Amino acid sequence: MIEVIKYSLQDYIRSHKYFPPVSTFFVLIIVFYTYKPNPIVDSYAITALFLFVISAWLCMSVLSLDSSTQRQLLILHLKSSYRYYLAKLVTVWLITLLLAVFAFLYPIIFDMFSGSVSVAVGLVSFVNHILLAALGGCIAAFFSKVMMESAINAYGGLAMTIIISIAAMGIENVLPPSIRYITWMIPPATVTQQPLFQWDAGNLSSLPSFPFLWIMIYTGMIMLLFLIIANRRS
Repeated sequence: MIEVIKYSLQDYIRSHKYFPPVSTFFVLIIVFYTYKPNPIVDSYAITALFLFVISAWLCMSVLSLDSSTQRQLLILHLKSSYRYYLAKLVTVWLITLLLAVFAFLYPIIFDMFSGSVSVAVGLVSFVNHILLAALGGCIAAFFSKVMMESAINAYGGLAMTIIISIAAMGIENVLPPSIRYITWMIPPATVTQQPLFQWDAGNLSSLPSFPFLWIMIYTGMIMLLFLIIANRRS
């Protein structure tokens, strides 16, 4: 599977399809930090949302790279369609890992914050970037050409899902209490935002852990579901 991941990364770089999402992310980060100083935790929470969107875009382009013939040859090489699709998701995750490092280090290197980044704040903020990147990629997998033949339906459905995910808190507030539980089905892209905004950055124990655990659980469930459905369609 490692060989397929290396092949996918090399093929993706050669295709230049990485340029639009990656350059867009760089521009977003640079523009976002145009003025300084900036609050540390709030800024990192917002750039993690940027990465959530960009990772979805990256996943769409990575999963659209292989032709049907290439896909079948790689599946035969791996002797498992599960490994093939998992390798593609890992490829996306590795790219977003580099973007997360950039989003984390850029404001520190160029002194964009109002204070210094503590170990606790840095750890929580970086983990939040990684979790939202994984969530965005797994969501996008359901709208890739592996699952949908129509590009219009795929990108339209993905855009709508991302919008609903980001607006989840507002949607929950306007729903009657009796049906508010249905918002648990919405991808939890913003579930860590409010706890982070309200967090006393000097005390790690005061930060609720469930929002982060819920992102992990939700991402794991939809990734497993994608692998099962994609395997049946192969």
